[in-house]
Amino acid sequence: MKIFSFFFVVLLLVLQGTSGFMRAPSNAAQCKQAGGTCSINHCPLPKMRSFGRCQQGVPCCRTVYD
Repeated sequence: MKIFSFFFVVLLLVLQGTSGFMRAPSNAAQCKQAGGTCSINHCPLPKMRSFGRCQQGVPCCRTVYD
């Protein structure tokens, strides 16, 4: 049983570095690739949220589905 928990931890560490786990975008190209749009000042509420940056001070916004 201990070997199973060890295998599970190793599997999670390996999967953490794969492309399936997205990091927050840090430029305009990454924002658009992630399905977001660059906004001038802030994300329009209530359906859009910031999840990264396009450039210094410009948020990358994406629609939130509740």
